[in-house]
Amino acid sequence: MSMKPVVELITAWADYESKNPAASVADFCSHYLLNSKGLPIGETPVEATISDADAQLSGLINQLNAIHVIYAKAVLKEMPGIELEWFYFMKEIDRQKEARKSDVVSAVFFEQSTGIDILNRIKKAGLIQERNDPMDKRARLVKLSPQGEKILISLHQLLSKADHMLYQDLAGPNKKMLINLLSDTEKKHNALISENRHKQLEELIAGYQQEKK
Repeated sequence: MSMKPVVELITAWADYESKNPAASVADFCSHYLLNSKGLPIGETPVEATISDADAQLSGLINQLNAIHVIYAKAVLKEMPGIELEWFYFMKEIDRQKEARKSDVVSAVFFEQSTGIDILNRIKKAGLIQERNDPMDKRARLVKLSPQGEKILISLHQLLSKADHMLYQDLAGPNKKMLINLLSDTEKKHNALISENRHKQLEELIAGYQQEKK
């Protein structure tokens, strides 16, 4: 028996473990099997089938997100005056502790004008504080106010109900597997968009393909 498959498996495990130190062998096996580029003997990739799968996956994720928004807005009725979008902005501000308004808007992938308007409404509600950036007088820095910190904790607790409502029927190992599968895609494209936000899609595709070579 050739040692090459064994070496490939050990190499794959080492790479996976370095990125997911807390993962189990079962997690790795699921990840490896679902990400394997090999096809059963006799099968050949069909471009139309791949495109159909991409479209189906995209549609499924979009549909699930739309359903999650409905659940999230339903649970937010317990906090009148708070908009769902505020949560994304406040969570990002909390992650950065203090950040330029423009950087916060970019991080949550909103248009600048729309994002600045949302931040102004959050500020008006007393949930964030704002000051001049000492490094750039034209920029403004924002951070959560003490009230904002309390509200964000409440939002996390409330919106976790929407998360659970949507994904409660998925078994734990399947959730972990989906997280492992989608995390790499999210990280790659998050970085791609952050660095090339104003480029045309064809330029993004060309750059992405070049990086993969």
